[in-house]
Parts: sequence; structure tokens; C-alpha cells
Amino acid sequence: MNNSVKRILTLAANPKETGKLRLDEEVREIDKALRRAQKRDHFELKSRWAVTPRELQLAILEETPQIIHFCGHGVGKDGLVLENEIGQATLVSTTALSELFKLFADQVQCVVLNACYTEVQAEAICQHIGYVVGMNQPIDDRAAIEFAFGFYSALGSDRSYDFAYQFGCNSIRTAEIPQAEIPVLKQRSLQITARESSPQNPPSLWIHGLHKQSYGAPTVELDWRLYFLQEGRRQSPNESTWKNKLFPDLAQAKQFLTDVHWGECIDLRAKLPLPAMLAVGATFPELVYRFQCEQIIRSQPFLWQSYTTPSAIKFRVMQKRGKSGKHLLIAFGITGSAWKDVVALVQKSPGEFDALVYTEPETGVGDAAISNADAIALAIHAKELMRTYRQKYSAEFIHLVILAPAAFALFLGQRLNTLGEVVSYEWTATEGYQAAVRLQVGG
Repeated sequence: MNNSVKRILTLAANPKETGKLRLDEEVREIDKALRRAQKRDHFELKSRWAVTPRELQLAILEETPQIIHFCGHGVGKDGLVLENEIGQATLVSTTALSELFKLFADQVQCVVLNACYTEVQAEAICQHIGYVVGMNQPIDDRAAIEFAFGFYSALGSDRSYDFAYQFGCNSIRTAEIPQAEIPVLKQRSLQITARESSPQNPPSLWIHGLHKQSYGAPTVELDWRLYFLQEGRRQSPNESTWKNKLFPDLAQAKQFLTDVHWGECIDLRAKLPLPAMLAVGATFPELVYRFQCEQIIRSQPFLWQSYTTPSAIKFRVMQKRGKSGKHLLIAFGITGSAWKDVVALVQKSPGEFDALVYTEPETGVGDAAISNADAIALAIHAKELMRTYRQKYSAEFIHLVILAPAAFALFLGQRLNTLGEVVSYEWTATEGYQAAVRLQVGG
């Protein structure tokens, strides 16, 4: 499956002795919504019928879906109604469902339980899955079908899960069915631990993006792997995901750390691409927040701090060209030369950038040549260069390419205030540099 395609798995069960449901029509409406959507090529629909408990397990294992849609019957706290081998009703418990989805937390992004009384299952599953829709009362066939059509129409238009949920509810209301309040959306909350801190045990923020690793007991923990990894491959969250999930997560983490650990240095442990590290820094500006973070240089871990006294190193402008206009592309190559890839980006997008500035440290590139103090000095100078060339070229948007240690991206992000709109780019093996994160940092 193409890495950009999300697989939707519908699971249907309507045992003989239970009320007849129009499940085939519901699945057809999902298919219809996706087929007519703008981004229809971004989705693949798979279906399993007369699902048994064993089939439930195997279908998720075999189809590797990112979205799971169950349609059938629910019975509240006792679980979901599936079928046995002869088509009779059998239950799968809430506990079993929660444990099953825990196993697929790095794969499944959203679960829709389009069946009566499934709010309790949604509550349990959202401990492990980012977005889960359940029903807080009985819902009739027509309302369930309208919700499904609206939900997948919105997803197919590249909207967020939260927007799709609201659009699905509005579809019920627009059809003048008095059940629009029955679907409920549950979202996985941050893991927050209230604990004493000290200079030896500072408040910590863990963010799992490309890898999950334990460092002890975190103060705030964000698990973003389902947004940065798909079937073990790297992917970039879209703008909607940043707006509706990742930036709100950072804002919530910031609020807690501000309320409970005001003024303390935050121990950041994050496995994230450079644009995401930049976004973390932009959320915690350097005038208010201090970080220490682990930086790996040549396989050796170092503890870098955002408040270290800077060295005297600066960037040297290697190339600059262009004219005044809205879009300025500026690149900082530190751990290696990014010049060829920046040129390829410009050639791939003719006319998109009005001006280009490319810089490298005056001491040359290389990951072993930069220290904590150098990273601070270069972050300070990078901010100055961005401001200078934004004014020189009368740019409204800065397009930013960084080839640098992750901690440099964090330190630069903390200093991006007053620069206006900044679009950060991420390197991909197949497409070169691609726009990844859009930051609004004042102007």
C-alpha cells in the first residue's frame, strides 16, 4: 500500500436473533462518500462481514488499517455484539477491545463504533487510540448511515478527524433526524504526572514521534507516533493534524508545565523530525522557558541546554539571489551541505520563491564540529539573518530549510517570535524537501 494511502476497515455483524440493520447500505454510503471525495485516491476501503471475535482480531492484523469502522449492535458496558461460527450473537468485552487496540496503538488512528450504547467502549479504547467515536444512546439506521456518510465525506476532503465527527453530526441534523447529539468523540488525553521536581529531577516533557523510549517517569508525555509513522515508515502530519491535534497537545503541555513548574528548566526528550522540533521551540519561547535536551553527536549523547552562554561562531552567507517578493527561501546547512537539495527544491517549484539565501557556519559543516555553545550562537544569528533578509526582500513568508542537530531546531524555534509566517521543510528520501509545518510567530 502507498505510504500516503489510509486504509479504512469496516467490520459488520448482525447476528440472526438481533434486530435487522441496514449494514450493507451503511458500507455502500461510506464507499460512495469516498468515491466522490476530492482526496479519494488517499483512501482504500476494505470490508469484513458477519464478524466473529477471531475475525475481529485477524482482520486488524491482516488489513493493517488506520481507520476502523464497526457497524452493528452494542450493549453498553457488556461490550459489542459479534457473531459466532453459526451466526448467533456473542459478546466481546470492553476490556478485550481495549487490550486489542492497545496492541495496534502505533497503527490505528481512529475508530468509529457506529452502534448503540458504545460510549463506554469508546472511552476505554481512547486510552490507546487518538480518536474514537461511540454512541451514548440507541441510534437508528438512518441516523447511523447519515453520520457515516458525513464523516467519510469530510475525511475524503482532507479534513481532520475532529472536523469529520462534527460534519457527521451535522449530516444527521441536516437530514432532520433528532439524534445529532448521540455520536460522541473521545480523544486520547495527555499523560500527565504530578510529581516533585528538583535540580536533579527537573520537570520533563517526552514526545514520542519516530521512536518510543523510556527515560524514567515523565511529567508530561505525548505519544505522536501514529502521526509520524505509518506501517513503520516516516510520514509528515498534514496542516489539519497540526492545527487540530499536535499544536493543541503542545499548548496543553505548556499550560501544565507553566502552572505547576513555572520558571524551572524543562528536560525535553523527543524523537522528532527537525520541523517538529522547531514547532516545539516556537511553543516555548526562550524569554520564558529553558530547556535541556539530549543531543546525539556521532552516536554519543550530550546534554545541551538552551541557556548556555553562546560561542562567537556565526553563519556565512554562501549564496543569495532573487528579488523582492512575498516568498523568501532561507536555508541553514550545519551538519552537512544542503545546497544541492535546496537547488532541487527551487527547480521543482519554479516561481514559488522570489528570493533564496543559503548559509553555512563560518567554520564549515559537519556534525562533530558543533557544540552546545555553537548551537546557541548559530540559533541567535539565524534569527538575525531571517529578520534581515525578510526586510531586504520585503518578504511576507519565510520558507525555512534546516540541516542541523535537533537541538539547534529547538533553540531556533524558541527565537522565532516576530518573524511572521514561517513554513519549515522536511527532507524525504523520495521527494527531497517538502513543506512540513506552518508556524505563525507574529510579525
